[in-house]
Order: sequence, then structure tokens, then C-alpha cells
Amino acid sequence: MEWGPDIALEPFFGSLREEIGIGGRHSTQGGGDDLEFLGKKTSELRGKVCVLSLDGGGTPGIIPARLLAYLEELLKQKSGDQDARIADYFDVVTGTSVGGLIATMLFTGDENSRPLFRAEEAWKVMAERGREVFKKVAKSSVWSKLRGKSSKSSRFSVKPLEQVLKEYLVREDGSALTLRDTIKPVLIPCYDLTTAAPFLFSRADALENQTWNFNLWEICRATTATPPFLPPACVTSVDGKTSCTAIDGRVVMHNPTAAAITHVLHNKREFPSVRGVEDLLVLSLGTGQIDQTYMYDTVRGWGALQWVKPLAKIVLDGVADTVDHTISMAFGEHRKHYLRIQMAGLPNKTETDMNDVNQLLKLSEDLLDQKSMEFLPFGGRMPLSVSNRERLDWFADQLVKERRARSPAATETAFQNFIEKLKSSCPEISPVIE
Repeated sequence: MEWGPDIALEPFFGSLREEIGIGGRHSTQGGGDDLEFLGKKTSELRGKVCVLSLDGGGTPGIIPARLLAYLEELLKQKSGDQDARIADYFDVVTGTSVGGLIATMLFTGDENSRPLFRAEEAWKVMAERGREVFKKVAKSSVWSKLRGKSSKSSRFSVKPLEQVLKEYLVREDGSALTLRDTIKPVLIPCYDLTTAAPFLFSRADALENQTWNFNLWEICRATTATPPFLPPACVTSVDGKTSCTAIDGRVVMHNPTAAAITHVLHNKREFPSVRGVEDLLVLSLGTGQIDQTYMYDTVRGWGALQWVKPLAKIVLDGVADTVDHTISMAFGEHRKHYLRIQMAGLPNKTETDMNDVNQLLKLSEDLLDQKSMEFLPFGGRMPLSVSNRERLDWFADQLVKERRARSPAATETAFQNFIEKLKSSCPEISPVIE
């Protein structure tokens, strides 16, 4: 339980409401102001659960990884802690495909329960080992692949990826790290072909039962298995009782933010004081979208082969945008606590250009300086007056404020201040508190 002060305070608030008739079943007329006051103060003391969500997206995943490195530097500057890590400031993380790989690197603990990687190290590992991992195998004809008769039906060999994952996601003694070794709640989706349903790797489930505990390298392999580029992954739990035939989580959760929010809202064991989106602080990072448009005269004569790639891109980006829109609507008046950073209008480059690390780093810098975009209720996506850099700076302030508020000294001070203000606002309850 990372933010335990709530557990100590909430029973007091509940019994206090019952005792003095504020907000409980003994509430009386005329107590509206007291109820509003108490509600605001308990909300302030309750704090917010900080959620990080990372989209899938192949090698463009370097873009959100680089943004996290920038955020980590902001956190160091604002907190004065040069050892500050992303995992110190977020309570739960979710990531799909390459986003799941980043999440695993940043939220898995070493022997001292500190994150294995700094954000700067994570994107550099991706950049340096990416060419090794995504090394093309010999080409087969398109027709052979479509008929399933190619001797090498996957575009990339899976062995380099598995070797890299096994190299980094191990303990000092060489044994594989598991989902139980993550230091905060982690959620990583894939799609299970054997059940024809989404499968969510969850730290909460792993801690409850070994049947749901998996090796981290296998989880990363599962969520990045993108046919026909990489073959499906057959993964089995540590105790051998649960298995799935997994493909890339992007087919069901390209943008996994909604899954993380739902997990927090319904996980009362780890997040007992969360009542709604007003108790959340959410950062969602995309991998960029190519805003390719098509005219009717161009597409009306297309056949199946011509539609395959455009349709897949339309579906993935459309699902991600739908999740973004839905969450923006759900946050409503609290939507400043939901920050989605997604680069729209990526240059329609060839795959080779998009695998150029320098190009991706430049795009991440450009993204920071773009105007922040937000879905407005019934208004579509609109540019704001501030940049993504400015909003991320504000978000870092909120993260630092949250972490400081959870220190024992800050909790005690806040509690005493609350009691004094409560006494002055509601003199009639002083005898109860004393």
C-alpha cells in the first residue's frame, strides 16, 4: 500500500460523520455548508492516485520513452532528489506492446526495490538494441505468406528479442524476474488466441496467486507479438497452471488508459479511498499518428491487399482516439487532471525513416513544443493555448506535490490543520474531537 495515510484517516472521517451528523444517516437540515466543507477537506487529504499509461506502437515507442526521460529530469529538479525515478511518482502503470516494455523497465525493482532503469536508460536501450532485435529475415513472396506456406512467415526473427529480454529482466543470480518483482501495480495487455479474448497481466493478480504470476520477459514477448512481424507467443505462468497464446495487445488496447482507470476504481484493496475520477491524476502518452486521408476516387477501386495496411492503421488509431475522447468526457470538470500527449500529423515516412532514432528524437522534441490538444465535450479535439511542454511541467508539479503530501510529517501537519479548521467551522463538534 503506497499511500497508507488514507487508511488511517478515512475511518475517522466516517465515524466523525456518524457522530456529528454530517453527511451520514443522521444529517439534519441546515448542515449543507458543513457537509461541503468536510467533503472538500477530506478530498484534499485523500490525495490522488497517479496513473501512467503508455500506448503501443513499435519503434515510435521511443517517443513516449523520451518524454518520460524529460519528465524524470523535471521531477529531479522540482523535488531536489537526484535519484528521483518515474516509478516514485506514479501509483500504477499500464502499457501496450512497446509501451508494456517501457513500463516493465521502469517499474521492475532491483535487489533494493529500486527501479532497474532510469527513463533515460530505457529509451537508450530501445534505440541501441532496436536494430539488433528487429533484424529482418529472408523475404518470402506476399502470396506465400497469405497462403501460410512461407517457410519464414514472420518478418523478424524472435530470437534476438527474446535474448535481449532475458538479458535485462533477470535477477543478479540469473533467475528470471516475475510480475511479483514489480514495485507498483502494473497492467500489461495482450490478446489470447486460445480464448479469443483480451488477457491482462496484472501485478495485483500475481500477488494474490502464483497461477497469475508470469516471467516478465515472457509478458513483454506476449504484448509485442505482432503478426506477421513477430510470431505469437505461448506464455505459461510460473506454476505452470495458466497459459495463453498471445499476440500484440494493440489489437484490443492500443491505448490502455481506460483499463488502468477501471483497475484503480475497482481495486479497493490497493486503492481503498478512490471514489471517482476526481481522485485521479492521469498521464497518457501516445506514439504518434499519421493523419493519412483518402479521397473517394482513390479508394473506391481498392482490393483486399490494398486495404490491409490502411485499415489496420485506421482501426488502431480510431480505438486510441475513442478511448481518449471517452476519458476526457468522463473527467468533465476535472479534465485538467487528465493529460493526453499524442502527436497528430506524423510525417508519412517510410518504415526506414521511422526507425531512424535521430528522427524519432526530433519528433519527441517537436511534440513537446506543439500546442496541447484536448477533447472537449461535444466539441471535438481542440488545441489549447499552452504547449505540451507547459502542461507536462504543470503535471510534474502535481506529482511532486502528491509525493510530498504523503510523507509522515506532511500527513501529520495536514491532519492537525484539518482538525483546527474543522473546530473553527463547526464549534459544536469540539467536545467530540477532544
